[in-house]
Amino acid sequence: MIESIEGKRGEPRLRPPYVAQVGLFGRPTLEHNMETLHWVRDILEKGPGWFAGHGRHGRKGLRSFSVSGRVKKPGVHLAPAGITVTELIDEYCGGMLDGHVFYGYLPGGASGGILPASMADIPLDFDTLNQHGCFIGSAAIVILSDHGHRDECRAQSDEVLFRGILRPVHALPRRHGRRPSILMERTSWDQPLLKELSQAMVDASICGLGQAAPNPALSVMKYFPQEIT
Repeated sequence: MIESIEGKRGEPRLRPPYVAQVGLFGRPTLEHNMETLHWVRDILEKGPGWFAGHGRHGRKGLRSFSVSGRVKKPGVHLAPAGITVTELIDEYCGGMLDGHVFYGYLPGGASGGILPASMADIPLDFDTLNQHGCFIGSAAIVILSDHGHRDECRAQSDEVLFRGILRPVHALPRRHGRRPSILMERTSWDQPLLKELSQAMVDASICGLGQAAPNPALSVMKYFPQEIT
């Protein structure tokens, strides 16, 4: 964004220096998430105790969750920080679609990884998903069901995601970005090679987008091995 504002091509910068030191037009710059700014007025008017009074499972505050997939009421739902995906589905999304059984979910959009329904009790908040190889990001939750679950899991992790994520990433060796998508088109995945290429992508990317691109495939290999063998 800073590069674009300066009239340059919108690409990530090499760091250090960090934008807090050398940012927009060479000056120290603070970057804030728009959702953070949204709550500033309410917290100033009602006090930090009001905001901290919301939350579940040891987390504090409110969060906007953008839910899509096999639920009756998709959309943006304001819910307590730390809510679990099961609670989010049941209390805010009207439950699963009729005839559909909860099978898995993406906790943080396309690059946030994929988790099975058996791990639906993890609080949805920052730093709670890291140990599982996932992250919440902008809280774009995608709910998968048992209907065609094999196709859904693969589709969420195959070349659609890789191409959608990697197309705008210029800080990544292209040969590494393209090869995984080719491998994932096959009926059976070459998992050792995919993992090796994924690590190369993580190590070579200076942009968080490129570093997170392998997450869906790595999650499927770890949590949904029955779908790719």
